[in-house]
Amino acid sequence: MRGIDAARLALALGLAGGLTGAATAASPSFLKAQALREEAAAAEARGDYAAAEGALEKALELRPGHPGLILSLAGVEARQGKAAEALTHLQQFVTMGLAANLGETDAFAALRYNPQFIGVLAGIARNTNPVGEPEIAAHLGEGSALFEGVAIDAASGRLFASSVRQRRIVVVENGAVRDFVPPGEGGLWSVFGLAVDAPRGLLWAASAAGPQSEGVAAAEHGAAGVFAFDLETGALRRKAVLGPEAKAALGDLAVAPDGTVYASDANGALYRLAPDAEALEPFAPDQRYVSPQGLAVVADGAVLVVADYAMGLFSIDVATQAVTRLSAPSSVALLGLDGLAGAGPLIATQNGVAPQRVLRLRLGPEWDYVQSAEVLSANAPFHHEITLGAIWDGAFWYVANSQWDRFGPDGAVLGEAPFAETVVVRIALPPPDAPAQ
Repeated sequence: MRGIDAARLALALGLAGGLTGAATAASPSFLKAQALREEAAAAEARGDYAAAEGALEKALELRPGHPGLILSLAGVEARQGKAAEALTHLQQFVTMGLAANLGETDAFAALRYNPQFIGVLAGIARNTNPVGEPEIAAHLGEGSALFEGVAIDAASGRLFASSVRQRRIVVVENGAVRDFVPPGEGGLWSVFGLAVDAPRGLLWAASAAGPQSEGVAAAEHGAAGVFAFDLETGALRRKAVLGPEAKAALGDLAVAPDGTVYASDANGALYRLAPDAEALEPFAPDQRYVSPQGLAVVADGAVLVVADYAMGLFSIDVATQAVTRLSAPSSVALLGLDGLAGAGPLIATQNGVAPQRVLRLRLGPEWDYVQSAEVLSANAPFHHEITLGAIWDGAFWYVANSQWDRFGPDGAVLGEAPFAETVVVRIALPPPDAPAQ
């Protein structure tokens, strides 16, 4: 699911992007950083570059490693003749593996002929080269269905994919695609994240009612829930829902070894459904959340790792519900993370930066910091709004071209160009103990 900070990041990095939800979570640090960013922009507009620099430095303290803030800071440093400082921040951006169009940016006019700046531009150009060798593994059909999530039944190799627009789940078996859960079955709204619970024979789905949901009245928007379907027949076995008053956008989920289901709400919350419970309950509330997305259960169910689109990674002690925001090296960008998979190292899809990519993340032994990030796939020719994925058979399988950017905030299709066929691609995973590149 696209995250709450995508549009602002798009402005910072020159990306195309949008929001899936209308709500903005009231994270104090996020809001303060945004206010400081606006203060910096106003100061820069009136030529007070020193004030802009100070505001951006404070914003970065609240949101360390934010690529857009780093570029903005480099720009005001360059305008003040602080070439060394600007080039240090620009090199940090390059080391993150990101790309942006800097060559004709006025802020860097004084550096245009600086050999180090020319080296930065060359580094950014290298960051647009293809990484990895992903290959098409499944064809899902026309992209107007807006496919989002993937899950794989390890025993049979069947691949399941969720449709946001058509409110259904398809299964790919022997290359053939068919409905596994028909549109709207059991009260389904838009279907996002999927997860297989093999021990209990279930396929779980995160669902939410929103503008992209075909045939759903506006009065239902804000309703959401988790649905469990029989892994063999597709019959509804269990569900727990929140009414429209919740204003929820459940976009992903994860299943613990004991059958507990965790769900992320892109509007700033987490939920839990215990094995014997009938209702979702709030889980580990924290004011720092902005847009929780991907989830991963690690440490044999003792820790939940959460990817927040705007704030990076959090880890949660399941027993105490204590929340830790993960630090990361200066070379690692954690903004715009969408899906998570695995139990360590984690595999993440990152669609809120340029280039969109798949990362392998190594976390510390206590799950409280990021050791390293390795790019497994980037700049593939079929990448067009990558979303969620799953690990199976030594590879990561993910939706390569959801085409989210073809839909407006009201759910309407933008433009008249035909949709490309949506594909699931696979990228071979290095052995878990292989060193990061």
